[in-house]
Amino acid sequence: MYAAIASDLDGTLLDTRHSINPFTADTLRAAAERNIHLIIATGRHQLDVYRLTAGLDLPFHLITSNGARVHAHDGTLLYAADVPAPLVRSLIQPEFAQGTLLSLYLDSGALRCINQGYDHPRRVAELGEVDEHLSRHHGEGVAKIMYTAPPARLTEIEHAIAERFAGQVSLTYSQPDYLEVMALGVSKGQALRRLAEALGIALEDCAAFGDGLNDYEMLQAVGHPYRMANASPRLTALLPDTAEAGYHGDAGVAWQVRQALGLTEPPPARHLSAE
Repeated sequence: MYAAIASDLDGTLLDTRHSINPFTADTLRAAAERNIHLIIATGRHQLDVYRLTAGLDLPFHLITSNGARVHAHDGTLLYAADVPAPLVRSLIQPEFAQGTLLSLYLDSGALRCINQGYDHPRRVAELGEVDEHLSRHHGEGVAKIMYTAPPARLTEIEHAIAERFAGQVSLTYSQPDYLEVMALGVSKGQALRRLAEALGIALEDCAAFGDGLNDYEMLQAVGHPYRMANASPRLTALLPDTAEAGYHGDAGVAWQVRQALGLTEPPPARHLSAE
């Protein structure tokens, strides 16, 4: 049996309607009743995770902003790492941000700027306050910088950051059109190590589920890693021998957890979301 279950959200724990369906929630509740720690590990903002999990009454520990923030299930902040303010002030200038939807993740919420030449309707709807003058931000308290743009533009930005700020920041992708920048050394895997130490559990006894490049370090860190059947080709290429869970739309995480718990009865049809 697992000591903890750590799961990404989008493309992993969330179904095709971007929610935790009742079958998955019931499965996680059964795990919690067996004293298994439940951990959400996501690139999303912690306030966004609270919204997604409201009403589920599940004791989730949170790793958010790709590991820049770690919260205990009671909301206690256990760890925080900000991108150094001078780097933030450089990275939000047009040299890097032109042609993107630029977002800064602050503890109070995510700031977005929509005047950089790229409009992404879903991201605009998801994120919080609009700041048309984001390039003037002081840079303090930033957990994550995210550029949303076509992959070709993000490749240019990635190379420019790597050339100018090599060894100063961490870079990853949660989706092909989401390039994310955190403080050096920040990752879901490193955050999970910190959280496991705080919980007094061994990583070799933990399971982790993910589908994107930002899940790579986390899947490498645990004894029971699972990449989703819908995982990005780049993650699959990096972890070809990692066990595969099902599709996120078919509650792949829940099915794998139920197998580990010895729960084999099929769910009611209403518990599964339709593709």
